[in-house]
Amino acid sequence: MALVVDGNIAAMARGREHTVAPGTVWIGDDGLVEKVTTKGQKAPAGFDAAPRVDVGDAVVYPGLIDLHSHIGFNAQPLWVDPKRAARGVPWEHHDQWPGADTYPEQIPWPAWTLINGAPESTLAYIQVRALAGGTTAIQGWPGQSRAAANALVRSVDNDQVGPLADPVRVSTLTDTRELDKRVLDLRAGRVLIRHCGEGRPSPAMRGEFEDLRTAPDAALKAGAEPTGCIDQRLVVVHGCGLDREDFRRWRSIVQPAPRDTTGAVVWSPFSNLWLYGITLDVPGVQGERLGVCLGTDWGPSGTKNLLGELKVARLHADAAGWNLDDHALVRMATANPGDALARAWQVPSGRLVPGALGDLVAVTPRRDDPWESLVAARERDVVLVAVGGRPRLGTAAAMLAAGAAGAVPVRLGNATRRVTLVRPDDPAKPWPWAEVLAGLEKVRKSAREVPPSGPAASRSRRPSGLISGDPPGTPPMAVELDMPGGPVGTAGPPPKGRTVDIAPIGPVHHDPDWLASVRGRGFHGGVLDPLRELFR
Repeated sequence: MALVVDGNIAAMARGREHTVAPGTVWIGDDGLVEKVTTKGQKAPAGFDAAPRVDVGDAVVYPGLIDLHSHIGFNAQPLWVDPKRAARGVPWEHHDQWPGADTYPEQIPWPAWTLINGAPESTLAYIQVRALAGGTTAIQGWPGQSRAAANALVRSVDNDQVGPLADPVRVSTLTDTRELDKRVLDLRAGRVLIRHCGEGRPSPAMRGEFEDLRTAPDAALKAGAEPTGCIDQRLVVVHGCGLDREDFRRWRSIVQPAPRDTTGAVVWSPFSNLWLYGITLDVPGVQGERLGVCLGTDWGPSGTKNLLGELKVARLHADAAGWNLDDHALVRMATANPGDALARAWQVPSGRLVPGALGDLVAVTPRRDDPWESLVAARERDVVLVAVGGRPRLGTAAAMLAAGAAGAVPVRLGNATRRVTLVRPDDPAKPWPWAEVLAGLEKVRKSAREVPPSGPAASRSRRPSGLISGDPPGTPPMAVELDMPGGPVGTAGPPPKGRTVDIAPIGPVHHDPDWLASVRGRGFHGGVLDPLRELFR
């Protein structure tokens, strides 16, 4: 679907990444950027009938890329284990907190029950939560027996982008048994996204990096030092338990060209601080010319979307005394993850340049500096979000101009945005947001009264014993959740005969109740307490 957007364009083109000027983004029917023009430049041919949106003084950025999440858990509230909190001792690593007494009943059982009881409603809610913060692509999708009716946000895990089959491989747990296959994937040009070093620095955390380095490599020449999965297309998630020697070795193996970066580390500052009281050594990563990207991680220990994560990154960088400007933070949600993915996709992303994915977000300015402005932005500042040239969320005026006349209203506090939601039982009709929320509430109520036990979700059929919260006539869908951390690979179901208490489903934006739940909780030492003020 072709789309034309006029505004102040922050294209982030190479060599001109700080340039912001009035202009126009032209996205073709193929969903790719055809051209970006400044005022007075000639328009490309073939756009006479295309919808055109003028966002006024809003700044048009590349769509934000959340390079790490576990979206199946993103309807859950922030979690703190009371026993650990009473001790005041942060968790040491990712295998500890899944063993807490309160963990199963407060995170995986509710998440499994909700997403298998109302898969369409849950996935719609989760995607709108991401879109509300300008996210156009997100990594961390659950396994599904079929595609959802609403594919609003690009799936980094599953979308076929570019000529390479299955271009992005993902490894959630730190099991080393298949690393030989991942080496082959990397050598074939694919990207590997893998958890590594999630915890406080220790020999065990560094050992996870060593496992990557020594992974079996059939192509290794006799006598050569093993490099395994240490590659320019490796994306390490978290990495807060690694040290500068690990990043130095990575750079020495890959040897990036001058003024270039290679490889990437996904920084989830809120989650790391919340669970472990520390986070990634960002200057150390940058000093070795590795790219730093942002990821929200998941609902139990992450912000609601990348607008939240940008603010947390700003708070921590200032508290740590890092020389990290706002443009560098914006790069972590746009060009950096885009460049990492483009190594496999072979299509530009995270930059509004000819041939790039037509993903963008337009945001009303809060500051004179466009980079400071995006870091300071709230959900109510988002004017338009488009994915592949298709309008997904925006103001009523912007969505109408973009050709999305049937988009449904969604409340974001005192603001309203419209979203292109279609009914899962009849995709030709819009799906009111109130019905989405009602479906989630139906599952919540049922789970408290009737044990939702059933076989673990499979890719072939929906689990039994669940009350459906999706509209009648919705085709069955089974959803298989990953569990981030711990020895068990999947989340749920709850034990047979056990009812489940699912927490109330909060708004999709950073609302006052959620912000109030941050202060004085977790292991961040007060670093995150000012977050509430940044969302006023």
